[in-house]
Amino acid sequence: MNTTEPKRRHAVRDHETDPDDDVFLHSLDEITPEELGGEDRTYKRTGSELVSYIIERSVYFFAVAVFIVCVAMLCMSLWQQFSGELYYSQVADEFSMSHLLSGKDKNKHDVAVMQGSGASSPYEMGVTQPNSGIHIENTEHNAEVEELKAQMASLKQQYPDMYGWIYVEDTVIDYPVVRGADNEFYLDHAFTGESLSVGSIFADCTLRDYIMDNYNVVLYGHNSPIGNMFADVMKFVLDREFFDTHHIYIYTPTGLYEYEPYSISMFDYDTYYFRTGFKDGADFVSFVDEMSRDAIYKKDMTFTKNDRLLTLSTCTKTGINTKRYCLQAKLVRVIE
Repeated sequence: MNTTEPKRRHAVRDHETDPDDDVFLHSLDEITPEELGGEDRTYKRTGSELVSYIIERSVYFFAVAVFIVCVAMLCMSLWQQFSGELYYSQVADEFSMSHLLSGKDKNKHDVAVMQGSGASSPYEMGVTQPNSGIHIENTEHNAEVEELKAQMASLKQQYPDMYGWIYVEDTVIDYPVVRGADNEFYLDHAFTGESLSVGSIFADCTLRDYIMDNYNVVLYGHNSPIGNMFADVMKFVLDREFFDTHHIYIYTPTGLYEYEPYSISMFDYDTYYFRTGFKDGADFVSFVDEMSRDAIYKKDMTFTKNDRLLTLSTCTKTGINTKRYCLQAKLVRVIE
């Protein structure tokens, strides 16, 4: 009996396997998809699944497109805002009223240097009629105010819609004020008439030429997202001390008009805080009392038929487009 044959055959299987003799490997070549998984693994979507897939992809690409457009519009808006800031910075360097005051830095403007030849005394503002009792400080010896008046007159010759100039210390509010034929044009135009997204500070179109002929001088301006135009009205809202200590100055071709803040409120845009016409003095006093009734802050001031009011209106940036901040101030001094 040959006992070496099994060892030889075992050695062949371990080291010299013939594929044709390997049943397992041979079976792999012949196996079918059905034998592997029981079904064909090539998946085909149903009609409803295909529609769903198309909708999902469409929504995705639409969302991406909207996002890109929004980013582009935001960038464009910010660029327009910065362009407006640059525009008015150049204007301020050339024309700023506060810049002309005795060579002082416009951010350290002191209206006291505009004092007339004598100290001012208490007075009541009346209508602009002879013998009305108006006390107006004399500027005969005040070169600074005369220069301001001349500058404003020169600007009005160049730009007929020029109404004045507004300045508030410790803010960016140092801008020309225009008055158009309506209350729309200067929302997106510079005081020169050029198209400008930040617009202008503009007076209500119903105001009379001479500032003292108006019971309520209403000025509008955007609450710019980068902090220019009337954005700093927010300082009067957020800081009671600022509200209590800062005055507002309006320059016109006829002189300087100083206003002390009286109340700051938030109104719906259609609240008649921008009213400029009144039946008489009593109607005006009633209006002032009504406007301050729900004020955020207000001072203990009394108004008579001889007083005058300044109203600054701007958006609130609260996310509610119909809301407006309304800063109202009482005329406390005139230098003409």
